Amino acid sequence: MSESLGATHDDVEQWVIEVCQNLGLPMDEVAADFFEAGATSLTAMKLIARAEERYGQDALPPDDLFAGSSVQEIAASIRRNGNRVAKG
Repeated sequence: MSESLGATHDDVEQWVIEVCQNLGLPMDEVAADFFEAGATSLTAMKLIARAEERYGQDALPPDDLFAGSSVQEIAASIRRNGNRVAKG
C-alpha cells in the first residue's frame, strides 16, 4: 500500500524539501521552486525516481513536475497521483 494515504500534506511537503536538499538544492520552504533552485533534468529524474520508490509508480509524472515545480505543487502531485495509484 502506498505511504501517501497516511501522509499529511505537511509530511509530503517536508519529504520533498528533504529530498531536494539531499540532491544539493537550497530549498527550505513550500514556495521554493525546484528549477529556480538550480535543478536540472537529471535532478528532476532523480526526484521522480525517489517519489516512485516511496509513493508508488507514476507518483510524480514528469509533465506534472515541469508544469508545477514549487514544493507545494510537487507535493500536491504526489498526493494526487499516489492516491490514484493506491486506489488502482
